[in-house]
Amino acid sequence: MRNAGILLLGALCCGICFQVAGAITLDESSAEAEAWGFRPDAARPPELNPPSFTWRPVKDAAGYRLQVAADAAFQKIVHEASSPWSAHCPAEPLPPGAYHWRYAAVDVSGEQSAWSGIRAFSMSADLPVYPKPTRAALAAHIPRGHPRLFLHPDEVARFQEFIAGPLAENWAALRREADKHLESPPDTSEPPLYPEGTVRKGEEWRKIWWGNRMRSVAVGEAAATLALVYRLSGDRVYGEAARDLVMAAMEWDPAGSTNYRYNDEAAMPLLYLPARAYTWAQDCFTPEQRARVYERMAARGADCYNYLLAARHLWRPYDSHSNRAWHKLGELSLAFYGEIPQAEEWLDFALTVFFTCYPVWGGNDGGWHEGVSYWNSYMVRFLHWAAASQPILGIDPFEKPFFRETGYYGMYTLPPGAKAGAFGDLAAQADSNRIAPLMRQLAAGARNPHWQWYADAHDASIGGYHGLICAVRLHGVASEVPVALPSSRAFPDVGLAVMNTNLLDGADNIQVHFKSSPYGRQSHGYNSNNSFLLNINGQCALIASGRRDIHGSPHHVKWMWESKSDNSILVDGKGQIVHSAKATGRITHFQTTPELDCVVGEAGESYTNLHRWTRRILFFKPYGMIIHDVLEAPAPATYQWLLHAPAPAFTIGENAASWAGEPGRVDVQFLHPAGLRLSQSGEFDTPPHDWASFTLDEWHLRAETREKAEKQQFVTWIRINDAPVAATLHSEDATHIVRLQLPDRETTITLHPDQFRVEGFDAVMGD
Repeated sequence: MRNAGILLLGALCCGICFQVAGAITLDESSAEAEAWGFRPDAARPPELNPPSFTWRPVKDAAGYRLQVAADAAFQKIVHEASSPWSAHCPAEPLPPGAYHWRYAAVDVSGEQSAWSGIRAFSMSADLPVYPKPTRAALAAHIPRGHPRLFLHPDEVARFQEFIAGPLAENWAALRREADKHLESPPDTSEPPLYPEGTVRKGEEWRKIWWGNRMRSVAVGEAAATLALVYRLSGDRVYGEAARDLVMAAMEWDPAGSTNYRYNDEAAMPLLYLPARAYTWAQDCFTPEQRARVYERMAARGADCYNYLLAARHLWRPYDSHSNRAWHKLGELSLAFYGEIPQAEEWLDFALTVFFTCYPVWGGNDGGWHEGVSYWNSYMVRFLHWAAASQPILGIDPFEKPFFRETGYYGMYTLPPGAKAGAFGDLAAQADSNRIAPLMRQLAAGARNPHWQWYADAHDASIGGYHGLICAVRLHGVASEVPVALPSSRAFPDVGLAVMNTNLLDGADNIQVHFKSSPYGRQSHGYNSNNSFLLNINGQCALIASGRRDIHGSPHHVKWMWESKSDNSILVDGKGQIVHSAKATGRITHFQTTPELDCVVGEAGESYTNLHRWTRRILFFKPYGMIIHDVLEAPAPATYQWLLHAPAPAFTIGENAASWAGEPGRVDVQFLHPAGLRLSQSGEFDTPPHDWASFTLDEWHLRAETREKAEKQQFVTWIRINDAPVAATLHSEDATHIVRLQLPDRETTITLHPDQFRVEGFDAVMGD
């Protein structure tokens, strides 16, 4: 049935037009919070030229037609296309100007729905040009022979020159690694199924779930290493060993323990690692062995592709694992293009994802919603795909604005020497050494001297065959110390501001992170909007509490996903909408100077029982920060102002608290309101699993209003490291005036619910 639909679409491309309206009914209801949405439109204008188009998929549609016109009557059609999916990116840019677009669905019998409503957009003249190649253009680029990943067949001799000369040391290290695999091959027995009755997310489940992934990686990486050594050395001992490992993995049942739906972590390595080994050692396989590889890899590719289609990935692209599955499918497709019949369609699908809705977790400013740990993990994986496909397809990801900027996200979040992370899953355990190898790859791809300086500051290296390939492929760039950059930076696309006193040395840096994200609290970037973190000398002081034992565990879901775990505010004891794209926030104002940073966020839409929560943070570097909170609820409520820190406990005073730990000291003075009820606890109502490899010793401070009110303000002064600064408050109705006596000046901060102003600095601070 699907083939019939594809043939129909081909006929449409040839000019056969079916106009039987009403065969399928379009659903043009507003996009849900978790959807990519109808793009482009006036609210979301194109960021690249040509624009990419996305619309809501239709049940029972075999394909779609798209029309783009220079007039609302569609008399001046400038682009027309057919697509098997509800997304499309043209192969040619559009001239600047105003445009309109519409789409229709086509069923397997050839009947077309009515046209959709008309959506308008404009193309500005300064957009980066980034067209998606057609299938015919892709086919012309892809060599018929092998290898087809990471290096073109015509480049093998060039690689051999490098390993015989400037990269002889790298080559020797890689051969030693391959020799170890010859001497001690990995276990190739099929990974086990979960025993009947296994409790999902329990200890036994976790061991098998992750253990099976590691088995897949061990076999696949060994095969790939051996295969590349064979390709560059010509020594068939390595090629035949790689072949034997691939063939052993081909005996694993694609419908069994490594099936994509059963365990995607174990399945994904088997999409791309055998593909690398095969394309590098292809001539070591007999025709019968190749046929078996095609059969098994076709089954695994179909499992992944069908899952992504069923999940409507092009419409709802925010699933975390799917955001790496598509390019792993792309590697498989490229390796087996012309050998597995479906590979052409899979490759086109993968590129459609890239050109229409990737990256999903960041915009042109380079930030990453899911946090620095997942940014590092997913960018490394994506750059493997980029390195694998670019020499074959000629598509440079660094022509996208996101990739030209995203290294700054890592640099500002974790300045060199920083041992503390930021928002997002696993970020608190991240450090600058961990992201340095990625920064080297980003520096080479974007030709960015600041990122090269960062990598050099860590003496970062990339190991294994990736390191060898990168050393050949990616030429070094000059290193430049980023002394001219401001020490602080905002990434408003993901609602993040990172304020530093020292961008060059994370171990000598006071750092404040602030989050208020338009992406909401979904996926791995679940921390509460308008929450903040404080790191002192590169270590955690005021934290997002909890630590993930396993994704989706009771502690992860019932503590870490809840606002009670963040430096946030509860309303009548209730936090923000949990783990949802609907819990949105935004940064409304950001300014930075060498002496003072300010950021303002709005997070009222993150609650079901709050109309407004404006939080202003004024960071007087390096002494401390004024935090001004303005809250408005639909009914009188109490408010709980929260703070978290690692052990030891807080010392509580009258409307004040202090904390002193290894990084330094923090003194918290609640200037307004008076009479708060302060308490603390060192307990978790939902602790990590007993089998977790860590213990938590963290303390949770709560400052609660005693009276219910519809409107409430908090004015808080947080002093850092016993700074010689005194704060006093004078209030007049809803306006609060704070006077800070800093070591070199006195400053007055006027705080009103709708505006603020800081006096005593050269730069005017206010909104």
